[in-house]
Amino acid sequence: MTEKPSNDDVRAVWNANAQFWDMRLAHPGSWQQTLIFPAVERLLDLRPGEAVLEIACGSGLLAERMLAAGARVVAFDFSREMVERARARVPHVDVRVLDATDPEALRGLGDGSFDAAVASMALMDVSDIGPLAAALPKLLVPGGRFVFCVTHPAFNNLSQVLVTESEQEGGEIATRHSVKVSRYAHPQTGQGIGIQGQPAPQWYFDRSLSDLLRPFLANGFVLDALEEPVFDPAVADANAERMVWTEIPPVLAARMRLPR
Repeated sequence: MTEKPSNDDVRAVWNANAQFWDMRLAHPGSWQQTLIFPAVERLLDLRPGEAVLEIACGSGLLAERMLAAGARVVAFDFSREMVERARARVPHVDVRVLDATDPEALRGLGDGSFDAAVASMALMDVSDIGPLAAALPKLLVPGGRFVFCVTHPAFNNLSQVLVTESEQEGGEIATRHSVKVSRYAHPQTGQGIGIQGQPAPQWYFDRSLSDLLRPFLANGFVLDALEEPVFDPAVADANAERMVWTEIPPVLAARMRLPR
């Protein structure tokens, strides 16, 4: 069992990776732009003038898109390097250095301040999602929604092995792409590579789907919508080595909602 890292350990990795990730994900053909953001935006279904809280905003790529859609955005990340890049990209957005595991800091964002909250490809990077799950019902208005996207708990975790096999089929060579997963039911913590060539391996906190949803359900949210986007072979992606796995979703996106 890998020893759980401190928040300082995790923060140091994202400070080291900030420039590399910003450059790669800002590319129009990146998996973030072609796979992740469209799913998140469909579920978020923003209306002009709505106030949105972005959790673990990274370098501000999604905040930029939400601002263009007419939203009023407050964003935060615990990596100062990421926040500096986000502030440069979206100077009209209130971007703060804040830790999503810090209950007091979360409370300081203001009760009932937001119509929606979003965490795009972030929860699997957060060591403890309990404080966030407890804080969001207070930060959101009644009926407020929370959208998140994560590496798929069942198909894209630390135990995953990508498999490519070829066999004879009807006189032709058939190639199949599959995934082997040897561990799912219990949480896993370990280091991995999100993008080939990044300066430092990042920490992952893998959770089963039930472990991921449980703290939010316990704090009054209901699961409202779910998507499992897959790569489209017709869409060129400059940064995705997994493009051939077109039947196995690499990510899971969900919308949760509070009662009115």
